[in-house]
Amino acid sequence: MTTHWGWSNVSLFITNSTDPRPAAITFGVNSEGKNASDVWTAVTQSLSGATSIKSKISSQCAFSRCRVTHGTDGGDDIIFDQAFSQACTGALDVMPPNVALLVHKRTARGGRRGRGRFFIPWILPDTYVAPNGVIDATHLASLNTSFNVWFTELNTRGTPMALLPQPSDLSSTPTPINLTSLSCDPLVSTQRRRLHR
Repeated sequence: MTTHWGWSNVSLFITNSTDPRPAAITFGVNSEGKNASDVWTAVTQSLSGATSIKSKISSQCAFSRCRVTHGTDGGDDIIFDQAFSQACTGALDVMPPNVALLVHKRTARGGRRGRGRFFIPWILPDTYVAPNGVIDATHLASLNTSFNVWFTELNTRGTPMALLPQPSDLSSTPTPINLTSLSCDPLVSTQRRRLHR
């Protein structure tokens, strides 16, 4: 599937020094008026704020690579994929990589087609997660603040985060739409594939 013209798909890779497999955060951005390398620069620089999400992810981790798939007017997508390094600075011991934070993508569009999600491992300290999987309310508020910092940085750099719908057999595929917010789920999520066997 080609990417809509004026929009880009982004994959941000996180590497943990104790884990051979990187994790990826995937999302869309509104990239009207920009080329693929412009988007790459804006996204990687959006992580540099001291209170952005890098401050919550374990210090054993670093953002290590960014891949931008950029839509064009009637042609093939342009891919800009390069390594970079942005160290994470979270100081507390975190839960195993199969225990992840679920982040909801919100838009002004109603229904399932108006929302999305992504998962981030290595960001939940075990001291802030109750036995029933509920994240401490104060820590959850701090996580939401950091995601809002990142969300705002993307907007400021002219690459607002967006929802890029996938094709559907039910009806015509809706057009992409900018997100209105990110929201961290108060309950931990699990990703069984991330646990080594």
